[in-house]
Amino acid sequence: MENKKLTVGRYFLNHVKKYKLITFIMFFSTSIGICVNNAIAPYIYKELIDHLTDLKNMELAQELIKNKLLFLLLVYLLGEVFFRFAGLTAGIMQTKIIKNITDDCYARVNHYSYDFFVNTFSGSLVAKIKRTFRAFERLADIITWDFFTNILRLSFSSVILFSIDPIFSVILIIWTTIFIISKIIFYRWKMKYDLKEAELDSKLTGDLADGLTNFLNIKLFSRFDFENKKVAKTTKEKSKIQILNWNLDTLVSNLTTGILMIIVEILLMGFGFKFYTEGKISIGEVVLIQSLLAGILNNIWHFGYIIKDFYRSISDAQEMIDIFNQPQKILDKKKYEKCKIKKGLIQFKNVSFAYKKNYVFENLNFTINPGEKIGIVGESGAGKSTLTKLLLRFVDIQSGKILIDNQDISQINQNDLRKNISFVPQEPVLFHRSLFDNIHYGDLTANKNAVYKAARDAQAHQFIINSSKKYDTFVGERGIKLSGGEKQRVAIARAMLKNAPILILDEATSSLDSKAETLIQKALEKLMKNRTTLVIAHRLSTLTKLDRILVFENGKIVENGSHQELIQKSGKYQKLWNLQSNEFKK
Repeated sequence: MENKKLTVGRYFLNHVKKYKLITFIMFFSTSIGICVNNAIAPYIYKELIDHLTDLKNMELAQELIKNKLLFLLLVYLLGEVFFRFAGLTAGIMQTKIIKNITDDCYARVNHYSYDFFVNTFSGSLVAKIKRTFRAFERLADIITWDFFTNILRLSFSSVILFSIDPIFSVILIIWTTIFIISKIIFYRWKMKYDLKEAELDSKLTGDLADGLTNFLNIKLFSRFDFENKKVAKTTKEKSKIQILNWNLDTLVSNLTTGILMIIVEILLMGFGFKFYTEGKISIGEVVLIQSLLAGILNNIWHFGYIIKDFYRSISDAQEMIDIFNQPQKILDKKKYEKCKIKKGLIQFKNVSFAYKKNYVFENLNFTINPGEKIGIVGESGAGKSTLTKLLLRFVDIQSGKILIDNQDISQINQNDLRKNISFVPQEPVLFHRSLFDNIHYGDLTANKNAVYKAARDAQAHQFIINSSKKYDTFVGERGIKLSGGEKQRVAIARAMLKNAPILILDEATSSLDSKAETLIQKALEKLMKNRTTLVIAHRLSTLTKLDRILVFENGKIVENGSHQELIQKSGKYQKLWNLQSNEFKK
């Protein structure tokens, strides 16, 4: 990230700088086209009219008209060639930069911490990314085909008007300055309402995505009316701000523009007719003034909308830039150590961690030896899930050290750390891709046979080959087409393929029936072999064959031992075991 606070302009300019040559060619070609069409062509018309009014010989007049019109045709064709060339270069430049912006936004957002994604709607993030690259496209068009071309037109017109009489040029320059300043002041003031509209648009996108993603809950709880009202409330707020923005444009901006245009037209044409009657200018020059004025007023009227679109585009991109300006909570060291994780020795040394000011762990100490299988037990809120977040470095500790193979995990690259840890969550989320692609995600370098073997070891192969398109079957958004057990087995196959030295299983068999659980336990025993394994489980029967069990309570380890050792003690584990055993008997 940039050291300075990022702005919309600076962010887009950084991308444009990568294409300096093609940008220069585009602006140069545009300049030639504007010069030809808006300066040379009107001047030819002026000379044509002046010559015609002085000529008595009609044959000579016809020859002059023929020559002038032929020259005018060549001038217009030249201008058209340069304009079209400018358009081609603009298309290439914008397409490449839009791709880069989209890639960059996606990459930047993906680098944010676990907490960022937990607290942010994915639907609104997608909307913000799309609005950002579309904002660039609009801004690029505005700057190239509106700001730049209008400045050139006004400059050429001012020069021509100055050659007729300086008073015309002075009136045009003063009027244009007043017009532009008034528009900038107005739309800068109005920008707060544009930002509010963009914010509500993101909220609406998030609400729609949230509702559509959770359609099953809506049906199960019969919450159609509730969800419809929720969306309707947001659309009502959005429509209110849209109406306000529309009214401000219509009643303030357009009214001001109309009045200013009437004033400049009366002034310029008034002086034109006055000077003509005084013999100071020719009829051709009067026509030239009128021609330039018509073009100027048409462009200026459009210019008001351009300024509005300019600030609206800035507003659309601002939300994404605000995200980029947020400090990332989990950062790698600028000079991080080379990852040396191989065996999987895990050590927590005086680790303290708090969510805000509420401490989950204080001076936590424990060691897990390479290849050791450890169960993590405790009631909800005891810190089991937080432990995995710390180990995966989704959050950073306040004090102490977490070491893997005697290497502080805060000193190595996050990607290198996570490459060495396989994690099977309680509720696995799959990509809306094929079953093969979801398993292959564990190791993108693996061949098909390795993927098939992982599926067999995870007891997933049979249901996969029974699917409509076998391994090419798409699983639906977040794996919705699969049962809970099927999703879990795909996630386990993915972890098997990853083949990392450390394995974390978070209720990995919770969604399986008894038969499937028996099969998968064999696969997990094979997977855990020669790997340091942490098994988080509420169902204590899944922990009986592990080397040790750590029992957590209020962020502290209150018991540590094998299953047989702990059930013989009158402690927390024994109470939990007896409770679950009694429930099972019932």
